Amino acid sequence: MPEIISPPALHELWQSALPQLAESVGHAACDSFLRSAQVIAYDGETLLLGVANEFARDWLADRHLPAISACLSELVKKPVQVQMQVVERSEPPPAPQSSLMQVPEPSLATFGSTPLNRKYVFDNFVVADCNRFAHAAAQQVSKSPGKSYNPLFIHSKVGLGKTHLLQAIGHKVVEQNPGAQVAYISAESFVNQVIAAIRDNRTAEFRRKYRNVDVWLVDDIQFIAAIEGPASEEEFFHTFNTLYETNKQVVIASDAPPRHLQIMNDRLRSRLEMGIVADLRCPDVETRIAILDKKAQAEGLSLPREILAYVAEKIESNIRVLEGALLKICAHVSLADEELTLPVVEEIIADYSAASAPQRRLSLQYIAEYIADQKNCSLEDMLGPKRNQEIVWPRQIAIYLAREKTDSSLAKIGEFFGGRDHSTVLHAYNKVSELLETDEVVLWEINEYKRAMETQ
Repeated sequence: MPEIISPPALHELWQSALPQLAESVGHAACDSFLRSAQVIAYDGETLLLGVANEFARDWLADRHLPAISACLSELVKKPVQVQMQVVERSEPPPAPQSSLMQVPEPSLATFGSTPLNRKYVFDNFVVADCNRFAHAAAQQVSKSPGKSYNPLFIHSKVGLGKTHLLQAIGHKVVEQNPGAQVAYISAESFVNQVIAAIRDNRTAEFRRKYRNVDVWLVDDIQFIAAIEGPASEEEFFHTFNTLYETNKQVVIASDAPPRHLQIMNDRLRSRLEMGIVADLRCPDVETRIAILDKKAQAEGLSLPREILAYVAEKIESNIRVLEGALLKICAHVSLADEELTLPVVEEIIADYSAASAPQRRLSLQYIAEYIADQKNCSLEDMLGPKRNQEIVWPRQIAIYLAREKTDSSLAKIGEFFGGRDHSTVLHAYNKVSELLETDEVVLWEINEYKRAMETQ
């Protein structure tokens, strides 16, 4: 007899598969086609996947069907045959209220952009030292799009929250101004639409779609050159220029800072560096536990701290994989009648890798010397006991950057900066962090220091 699986369980199954699918088929393809898909039915052998349109169905069938089947087979521990069916957007997904939903505003649906995911809002973003600067910049952009930080360029390794911040900006802008024209799109989808527009002789219509938006959110920009080449780059460059020159907000996410992008257009690279460039770093273990706890609560699941801590210790660098592991645990709870113990959790997340590529870290000495030079104060004064404002502010900036750009503990930073205790270091860091949220000049200043130091 075929297995009967409830819609919520099907939803959990699909959500737990998405992080692994993103790694298998690529994040651009996943964001463009799979995140909006829904599992319609699963009888224990064949899984029917509902997708948005024929283009998505054909694209996935031609390029990624084996990968999707393999991922789902691994998840349910037996072979799964995947079939796809076009589901009209008007059909509601068979998922609980916490599930992925499309934004209802017609302004978002008229540009061929990817619907915003309701879970990617500022309230669901866990703010910590590793992402505070980028979060502050994103909030400033959402409050005054096109006015201050344009463009905003967010970069990090895979799975650290770039997409979350991009879409949170979109949600906030629409919340504040329901008539705003907000378009979120991955670079891969943009390239595909450029190709289709050229093929169908509809470039004028395509340009009208994107050159008249109020906020343009572009994810995974590194794919622009990699996918197709000069034509896509040139179209992106002119779209970017048109929006920038008419004071429309552009927010871009990438896996690398602008200077490291493999793009051929030097004008485009320089444009991308004109605004704020913010990075997201790997979260520490306490932040990872907080992320897991918040995600579990959103899924209606209460997990003991020892389980949260175990998962956080095993998955060190990628928030997307971290959330994927939790969703897999949620799916197991929904589908299996088994007590959730540490050995069970260990088996559930065994396939998730904790490997991570180390990011380049600067030295305390270099940071102190650089800021002393920029602020025209001596290194001896910065590291000494003086407390006049001309010394205190540069010292606080250097301490903030030391916390952001090195792996040093508060105690080690305090020792380097003249034997100060950890509470003094924390006060300095918090002082700068608070100003980043409210003071545009400070945010620009810190951004320039970060960018300059990273190019050395």
